[in-house]
Amino acid sequence: MMKSVVLTLCISVLIGCSEQTVPDGSLPGPNSTYRSIGVVAPRHYDVWVDKFFIESLSEDIGWRRPFGGVRCCWKSPPLSRAEWQTTPELFLIRWFSFAEQQYYEAIIKLENAGEIEELMKEVAPFERYGEMVERPRDTLVLGLAPGGTVVLWIMNRGENAVEVGRYKAKPITNKESDYSLWVNEYLEREGEYLKEHGIKLDGW
Repeated sequence: MMKSVVLTLCISVLIGCSEQTVPDGSLPGPNSTYRSIGVVAPRHYDVWVDKFFIESLSEDIGWRRPFGGVRCCWKSPPLSRAEWQTTPELFLIRWFSFAEQQYYEAIIKLENAGEIEELMKEVAPFERYGEMVERPRDTLVLGLAPGGTVVLWIMNRGENAVEVGRYKAKPITNKESDYSLWVNEYLEREGEYLKEHGIKLDGW
């Protein structure tokens, strides 16, 4: 299904253009065309994202970004993100949940991609260094929760996040990867929390 993704564009999209070719609107700001996309997980429920493909069906371009380890934080701007300047309409994301020791995979098609892009252009205020600042909600965030829940937000800060989609991933089996060492490290760090609070599978 994802074979039409043009992998040769991955590097140029994610690394970005050189200083001489960066458009005026490619940097964050009130009138920017800058957009970024990232992945988050709830605190204490770390995941490993090993596949992340995005495609713009209308413009027939796509790219990929294996985000790797994602630790935090639910409903907040991600630490690791990638820039994009066209509206992604199709997503394929696969991740391993350390708490559940389970793989999930989701194929998401945005039926309202153009509407989401327009909403991202609207400015939203937030406080920075004691002053109120207005910026577009220029970050599209996918939240990956236990049980396979995927929540899609647009935001510039967590306090003004707007949910624009909610999806359910399927549990899958993947015998190609062995995360046993990382699972042990994760349990050393979060094991006591899981014993006390368990694994929350709903309500996200």
